[in-house]
Amino acid sequence: MSHLLLSLTSILVLLSFLSVTEKYSRSKGFVASILVLHFAVNGVFLSGDLLSLFIFFEAILIPMYFLMGIWGGENRRYATIKFIIYTVFGSIFIFIGTVYAGVISYSQTGILALDFVTLSNISFTSEQSKALFLLFTFGFLVKVPLFPLHTWLPDAHVEAPTAGSILLAGVLLKVGAYGILRVSIPFFTEGYIEYRYIIAVLSVVGIIYGAVVAIAQIDIKKLIAYSSISHMGFVMLGITAGNLLSLEGAIIQMVNHGLTSGALFMLVGFLYERRHTRRISDFGGVKITMPKYAAIFLFTSFASIGLPGLNGFVGEFMILMGSFSTYKFLSAIAAFGVVLAAIYMLWAYQRIFTGEISIEENSNLVDLDSREMLAVIPLLVLMLFIGIYPSFIEGFILNDAETISDVVKLFSGGLN
Repeated sequence: MSHLLLSLTSILVLLSFLSVTEKYSRSKGFVASILVLHFAVNGVFLSGDLLSLFIFFEAILIPMYFLMGIWGGENRRYATIKFIIYTVFGSIFIFIGTVYAGVISYSQTGILALDFVTLSNISFTSEQSKALFLLFTFGFLVKVPLFPLHTWLPDAHVEAPTAGSILLAGVLLKVGAYGILRVSIPFFTEGYIEYRYIIAVLSVVGIIYGAVVAIAQIDIKKLIAYSSISHMGFVMLGITAGNLLSLEGAIIQMVNHGLTSGALFMLVGFLYERRHTRRISDFGGVKITMPKYAAIFLFTSFASIGLPGLNGFVGEFMILMGSFSTYKFLSAIAAFGVVLAAIYMLWAYQRIFTGEISIEENSNLVDLDSREMLAVIPLLVLMLFIGIYPSFIEGFILNDAETISDVVKLFSGGLN
């Protein structure tokens, strides 16, 4: 799982550099912020103990603060402060959990060890497991973000520069889900068994809420931001279901969402550079002047809503099939989110690209150049490749999903 997410991070960082305009690429501070962000995210995915995980988890905030606060939009100050307050608030709980786990480790082993090997051999009591699960999971869920901890995300996406939005949606949201899979479930499984239904309910609420609110948006970037809340709800539903198929689907969907959301934010950035507006009503008939752009946006939209043959279908189908055996009613409601996703993406596409050109500025738009094509085409290739050959990516995650599902089964049987 770490291997996959490290690869995803490297791909998105490289392509985000290709997607930025010359004024950003010449800024040393901008380039340095992205590289530091890459370093911090890699640190999270490579951590072997709770302390380094916490340090790198916090280090992510520093470059994102500068990317949003310096190179963001008009309301960047408000969005940046809100982002920092929410994520630091969640990190407080992770820090408390880390200290608490260290105290328990020292009391049992005589050594202040927080590495994952030591933690796996510690016998946590039921109360300790539940308390630690709540502490760590709450901090991770702020980063996912799970409803109702999501309100920082739309503002952060709208105000962040294009490269920041690509990495925020493509990588940073996955850090929270990764923490739950890497720490919360394997080490504090009794707490997971106790509280997973609550998280599942909130996940389904987030799926429907994010999709419904996305339909009502007039800003295309905010629409995609709310769609991320809905898609990450599917990931969390798969994680809480706890069986092999749903866990595989959740991890695959983490990668899929990184590719599709990264591509969508990149494409919105290309359009904003030409028109300096993101209001859907300011467009119409764009496919006449930008046919390549319209075709790529439609392809990416199909991948996002889960068209069979593309990557989004694989992850969502596995999550829904795997979750149905655990949460029949919740899974049935979550499936309606797929219908809502088709509504908000295709309706937005219709208003932006189809029809006649009614606004003069849209008649002078220039189609994608070679740099922009080079930035987005690798993501399209990966969407298609995973859609038609999902067993390739499944091979990377099968052992992780089997291990987690076996632990869940063991504790579920013991508790029953």
